[in-house]
Amino acid sequence: MKYFTFFIMSFALLNIWSIFHKEARAEIDPLSEEGVFVACAENQSYPPYIMGSNDIFSKQNPGVLVEIITAAVEESGLLLKFIRRPWKRCMKLLEQNKIDGIFASIYRQEREVLGRYPLMLNTPNNTPRPDPKRRLHRVVYSLFKNKTSVFNWNGDTFSSINHSIGTPLGYVVVKKLQEDHGIKANTVHLPSKGLRYVAEGHLDAYVLESNIGRNLIRELNLSDSLIEIKPSFAEYDWYLMISHKLYNAKPRLAEKIWNAIGDYRESHMQQLLEHYRTLP
Repeated sequence: MKYFTFFIMSFALLNIWSIFHKEARAEIDPLSEEGVFVACAENQSYPPYIMGSNDIFSKQNPGVLVEIITAAVEESGLLLKFIRRPWKRCMKLLEQNKIDGIFASIYRQEREVLGRYPLMLNTPNNTPRPDPKRRLHRVVYSLFKNKTSVFNWNGDTFSSINHSIGTPLGYVVVKKLQEDHGIKANTVHLPSKGLRYVAEGHLDAYVLESNIGRNLIRELNLSDSLIEIKPSFAEYDWYLMISHKLYNAKPRLAEKIWNAIGDYRESHMQQLLEHYRTLP
């Protein structure tokens, strides 16, 4: 009997090892696959920019950012593979050079250790700055609160904070709340659950990119409960970050991808946004 038990336990351990081994193999060095660009996106649905939370994007209406990156990478002569992970995991994989790029990333100086942004040339004092002409999109972040709540934001300060302000883990607005206002963000809840908690009165507000917030509120049938606070909380540029390993090995290719992103965004962004607004 003890030999049978040992066999069963060994078989179970072997299966567990196999699962983890396959997961590790799924995140191998993408540069070993010549001509393939591996990009990581958050595994949440953020309409109109990233649609659906499945591991694979739909070929039809995958999201505004997915379409821009697909066009730019393929124009640069590469095949494109997307993987979906939590945002903090995407950043870690980029830092480890296990993927080629992540989106959509807001510039912060401390993120330069993770990967590369498209930079401007000939800046004052030769200080590196991200190039807005090669961004993915300029976005606005807003606070969404319960319509009956006295909580408020006047553009400079907060008032009537009774609970906490939610936002996703790893987002730049987490540091902005802490550094500019001394407020520790509640990062426990992903956007859909966070917005529900605001509607139920468990959170004072939730910070999201404005279009994403409005679309999620509509999808969750929370339009009667939640309102977007004016003025907005922050404005940022979104970028495709590229791994240090890829950039160091093929800088011209990386620059070509960023240039293609800027060109495609400039000529197609409004058309894409209008198309996704018409979707049910």
